[in-house]
Amino acid sequence: MVERNIIIGKAGGNSGKNSVNYKISLPAEMVKELGVTSKDKGVLVSFENGKIVIEKKNLS
Repeated sequence: MVERNIIIGKAGGNSGKNSVNYKISLPAEMVKELGVTSKDKGVLVSFENGKIVIEKKNLS
């Protein structure tokens, strides 16, 4: 487990004036273990029982 802060910023483009976006950096070793590469970077994100879950998207 690692501790991270969420980056909160104003959304750009045609977003509403009160729109914000949220970002978090992930440790490289965790992303590599998921099998994410620059050519195959699809993931699925879900919210389950109060936790954010990130899974590698299967190309089936």
